[in-house]
Amino acid sequence: MAKKSSGPNKSQAIRDYYTANPTAKPKEVAAELKKAGLDVSTAFISTIRSTTMGKKKKTVKAAPRTAAKPGPGRPPVTAKKAVSISIDSLVKAKGLVKELGGIDNAMATLSALKRLTD
Repeated sequence: MAKKSSGPNKSQAIRDYYTANPTAKPKEVAAELKKAGLDVSTAFISTIRSTTMGKKKKTVKAAPRTAAKPGPGRPPVTAKKAVSISIDSLVKAKGLVKELGGIDNAMATLSALKRLTD
């Protein structure tokens, strides 16, 4: 368990100094706090500043998405269109699946049909 210190709170002193002087460098802060009787390292000052004062979050623009180029083992790139499916179409598809003996057979049949029409 950490030992509780009865002295001044160094972290709070650093935060207070940065509130008053937001552009101060860690060496400047260490020098000023040393004058006030607090011995802190520049590394500790940097840690406190980065964790409690927060950094400006960098926003990264997402790169535009590009389709993967066809290559060995990759299917050709095709644009996908938004399809509106009606209940009637689903009922007909269900009948086709039943007629062809299952969804796997229906998918294979549709794949073969697609190759024929391309």
